[in-house]
Amino acid sequence: MTDNTQPPTGAGGRSHLGKGSRITGELYFPGTVELPGYIKGRVEASAIVIEEAGEVEGEIHAASVTIQGRFDGKVSGGKVALHANARVTGEITYDSISIESGAQIEAKCTRRAPAEEAAPVAAQKAQTS
Repeated sequence: MTDNTQPPTGAGGRSHLGKGSRITGELYFPGTVELPGYIKGRVEASAIVIEEAGEVEGEIHAASVTIQGRFDGKVSGGKVALHANARVTGEITYDSISIESGAQIEAKCTRRAPAEEAAPVAAQKAQTS
């Protein structure tokens, strides 16, 4: 049976920080990272999973972002999934987003414009300059 709730591992495999971990700083993972501990800072990966026991303050950047725990800060993601236990404050920039019933969200959510929509806007701005 396939578990479709987890994002693909990407080229860098899967990393997992242990429950109860406390890390501050800038972190980069080439594949998927699972975060059940506390992170303060910036996290970049192909896919980020903030587990139910996880808490992140700062910025996260990934093609796939899954939040099951707590997040406060800026999310920049392609596919963003907020699960029922998610508690999110801050800003979310996304290509696609799903929010389960029960998630608590106090965030500014902004959809990124697809390239074909952004091109005419850029051309219009250039013509008016």
